Amino acid sequence: MTPSKVERLWHALEDGNPWWPSYQPRRTDVLSWRHAAAILLREVDPEPIFAALPDLFDAIYDQTADAVCERLSGTENRLTWAIWFDVWLEHFDSWNDPVRQLVEQHCIGPDAKHLAEMLTRLDGASFCDFVLDAYDQDVINRAALQTALDEEPLPILKLSGTGWPFERLAYGFYQRFCTELDKEPEAAPQAMSELDFNRAGHPNVYRENAA
Repeated sequence: MTPSKVERLWHALEDGNPWWPSYQPRRTDVLSWRHAAAILLREVDPEPIFAALPDLFDAIYDQTADAVCERLSGTENRLTWAIWFDVWLEHFDSWNDPVRQLVEQHCIGPDAKHLAEMLTRLDGASFCDFVLDAYDQDVINRAALQTALDEEPLPILKLSGTGWPFERLAYGFYQRFCTELDKEPEAAPQAMSELDFNRAGHPNVYRENAA
């Protein structure tokens, strides 16, 4: 296969694909799992998924807020970003976390079904970051085209260097929680966590016989 044919194939897979990863210095590997997931999802309409995300994350926010209050109850510990994010992460530890459940419902075509079969083996936070990246691009594109959203967009910060969408969303909700408690939120650290969002999860995630 000549380089020109490879380029045409790659562009064909990318062109018009709403799930295609945004350009980031650490996301440029053409063999990353993110590109594979985007290819498998290329015929899945993201609109009903994106439309469901605000309500889904509002529910996660309420659960996180309750859990944080319970964790701090009876202690002198102050509300910190680290505490909030630690509780936030717990929602994505399960193999059937809400975001994976939501996407799986829309994986109807043969390629998408193949991804659905692998969702339980993907790292929950990493996959959520992948979905939020596509959502983030959609919000930015709509704003550029001055197309209104049906719902208020998720509170994803547009600050560079403050983490990836999963972390930025968690921080946006942390800010909301601090405002509700009349507390001053901590500034978002440059390295918001040590999570590796390029990690797919199970090392054999793309193998048919993966455990």
